[in-house]
Amino acid sequence: MEAAAYHLLKMSAPVPDLLFPPREITRGEGRLALATPRHLPGTLAEATTWLEVGAPAGWSVRLDPRLGAEHYRLVISTTTIDVTAGDAAGFLFALQTLRGLWAEDSSSLPCLTLADGPALPVRGFMLDVSRGKVPTMGELLRLVEGLHALRANQLQLYVEHTFAWPGHEDAWREASPLTAAQVRALDDACAAVGIELVPNLNTFGHMERWLRHPRYRALAECPEGWIHPLTGQFKEFPGTLRPDQASLDFVDALLADYLPCFRSRQVNLGGDEPWELGQGWSKQAVAERGKHRVYLDHLRKLCALSTARDHTPQFWGDILLEDLALAQEAPAEAVPVVWGYDAGHPFDAQCGRLRELGRRYLVAPGTSTWQSFTGRLDNGLTNQDEAIAAALRHGARGVLLTSWGDNGNHQPWPTNWPAMAAGLTQAWSGQPSVDLSLGYAALGALERAEATAVSAALVHLGRLDGQIAKANRNKSLTWDFLTAKPEALAKFTEGVDAEELGRAWAYLDEAAPLLAAIASDDLREELTLGADLARAGLQRAQGTSLSRRERGSLTERYQAAWLRRARPGGLDESVGLLFGEQAE
Repeated sequence: MEAAAYHLLKMSAPVPDLLFPPREITRGEGRLALATPRHLPGTLAEATTWLEVGAPAGWSVRLDPRLGAEHYRLVISTTTIDVTAGDAAGFLFALQTLRGLWAEDSSSLPCLTLADGPALPVRGFMLDVSRGKVPTMGELLRLVEGLHALRANQLQLYVEHTFAWPGHEDAWREASPLTAAQVRALDDACAAVGIELVPNLNTFGHMERWLRHPRYRALAECPEGWIHPLTGQFKEFPGTLRPDQASLDFVDALLADYLPCFRSRQVNLGGDEPWELGQGWSKQAVAERGKHRVYLDHLRKLCALSTARDHTPQFWGDILLEDLALAQEAPAEAVPVVWGYDAGHPFDAQCGRLRELGRRYLVAPGTSTWQSFTGRLDNGLTNQDEAIAAALRHGARGVLLTSWGDNGNHQPWPTNWPAMAAGLTQAWSGQPSVDLSLGYAALGALERAEATAVSAALVHLGRLDGQIAKANRNKSLTWDFLTAKPEALAKFTEGVDAEELGRAWAYLDEAAPLLAAIASDDLREELTLGADLARAGLQRAQGTSLSRRERGSLTERYQAAWLRRARPGGLDESVGLLFGEQAE
C-alpha cells in the first residue's frame, strides 16, 4: 500500500505515525499488552542471535528468503509478535517499526498485520569530507546511527586528500585527515547495522589538493595553470591528472593503501569534471580522437586498476553522458553514477538511455545545501523527487544522495536533514515523505517535540531564496552576496531590487521565534548563525559593509559551530572564503 493510501486508512483505523508507512497494513481488533519494552536487537549480530538461538517468550521470528532482501512481515496479535524477514537486515527493519509503534504507547501495541520492503535495492548517502570539513569520529558515528534509522544501506565519504596516506604528508598535513584505524572503525560501525561503507576516491579530475604541491605537479595535465572552459577564468593550480601511465601508477599506489581499510568490494573512482583535459599534455590526442574518446580510454584503465584488486568500480557519469553513443563502451563491469543537482535535470533521458544499454547504474541527486547558509529546500526536494522517480521508472540499482562542500563548506549541518530525510525515506518507500520531522528526530537523536520545532525552522529558512526572484544555479544569492569579492559583488546584485532585499530581511525576522523554540542550545545557535550569515549577505547587497566587529563576532561563532562537529583542518581556509569584503 502506498504512503498516501496508508494515511487514508489511518483515518478509520488509527495507527501510530511511522517514519516508513508500510506497503501493506491491515488493522486488527484489540491490543497486545506489554510489560516495560525489553531490549530489542540493534545490530545484525544481535538480530542473528535471535534468529538462530531463539527469541524471548511471546515472540516468533524466522527467515524466509522468498520475501526478498530487507523485506519483512510483522503480525501483532493479542498474545504474540510474529516476524518473518527475508534476511537479518529485514528483521532489523521490522524491529524499527516496532520501536515506532512503541513510541506512542509503551504499555501496549495495536493488533495489526503489515509488510514492507525497499523500493530501491541501494539507498546511499555520500558526504563530502574533502572541501574543508572532516567530521569528528563522534559525528561520523552519529551519522551512521541516523542513516540506519533512515534505512540507508550505503555510505560514501568523498575523499580527495583527506586520508593519511603513508609517505604523502605534503597533501594531507593541514587537513586533519581520517586515519586507517578510523576508517576501519567506521567500517565496523557501518557493517554492524547493514550499511556498506564504499570507498570513494577521486582519481582523475578534482585533484587540486594534490597537484598544488610541487612534488606532484608533473602529474598534471596543465602544470602551469589552465583556463576554465565554463567561466574563461585562469586557474593557477591544476586539478586534473594527465591520462598517462605515471598517473595510473600514482592512483594504483593510493588504492593499495586505501582499499584494505574497507570490507566493501566496490570503489567509487570519481572521474567527474576533468576540466583541463585537452588543454595540456593530452592536447594532441584530444585533437585527433576527441575528448570523450580520450576520457573513455583512460577510464577503462582506471577501472582495470580496481578490478585487478577485486573491486567493482563506480564512476561519475557526466562525461560519458555528454555523448550517449559512447556510454555503451564504458567498461561493462563499471557502475556509472548519474548526477545532477538542479530541479529539471534530465534524469529521465539519461536513465532511459542506460536502461536501453542494459547497464547497472546509480542516480545521484543532491541535498542542495552547499554554497548556502540556509539551504535551498524546494530545489533539493524537487531534484531528488525527480531523480528517484527516474530511478524507479528505469530500473536503476539505487540512489546515492550527495552532500557537497564547495567553496568553504559553510552550510550548517542540519540544513542537510530535510533532503536526507525526504530522499532516503522516498528511496525506501517509492513515495515522497509526508512528515519529515520523524526523519529529523532520527538524524539528530531528538525527541518528537524538538524535532517538530527544528523542522519548522529548517523549512522556513530553506525557503529564504524564494524571496528574491533572480535565478541562481547551485547556490544561494545570500551566500554570493557575502562571499563575493568586491569587484564581483555587482554581478550578483544586478537585477535585485530594494523591495526584494527588504522582503528577505523580513522573512529572516520571521524565523526568529521559530529558532527560539528550539530547545537545544547547539542546534539553535547553529541555525541562528546560518540565518545571521544570510542577513550579513543581505546587508552587503544593500551597500553596507560589515564592520570589523561584526565580522569578528560572526567568525568566532562560525569557528565554534565548526569545531563542535568537525576537525580543525580546513577551518582557516573556510573562514578566509566567508567574507569577500576582507579585501576592502
